[in-house]
Amino acid sequence: MPESLLGDGLIIEATMPLAWTAGPPVEDLTLARLNADNHQLLVADSTLDEVRVHEALKDESPALVHELQRLDYKLNILLRLTADLAMRQNGLPPPRLVRFSSRGLEWVGDDAPEPGSTGVLMLYVNPSLPQPLRLPAIVSDASHNDVCAARLQFTGLSESVVELIEKMIFRHHRRLVAGARLSPNRQT
Repeated sequence: MPESLLGDGLIIEATMPLAWTAGPPVEDLTLARLNADNHQLLVADSTLDEVRVHEALKDESPALVHELQRLDYKLNILLRLTADLAMRQNGLPPPRLVRFSSRGLEWVGDDAPEPGSTGVLMLYVNPSLPQPLRLPAIVSDASHNDVCAARLQFTGLSESVVELIEKMIFRHHRRLVAGARLSPNRQT
């Protein structure tokens, strides 16, 4: 994929459920609503990643901190069960190998949309949250070296959504680096 499409920052390469809905460019109130929904989802995703005890609790009793951690654990279980129920009822689109940045996305598949078409990409970034990011995009290219690949450039994302996507990608990268350090099979 051309680096100019994804930018020069960090990129997620992962398998994620996604769906493409072709349509006219998203504008005005619909675009504002998409940005608000994406912002809310990305904030929720970032709070699920936080496992550290908040600074305000550092001087509290260990019993209180333990109780709050226990409640957090129970809420996470409830969230996971709710997400599983929602996914069973609604289903998810098929997972695809994607390369994803705050500027665009590429996926490989036979169902690549036509170059120049516009629409909304629905990307499920967290299995605990069965709500997708809804990203307005234009298809910049649809094939590469005899392989069907959709290359999408996001359009109309607010600055706050772009910033939250970049933070999500950074957290993903940080987890990969931490996992590589902890892996017993790593080479030194």
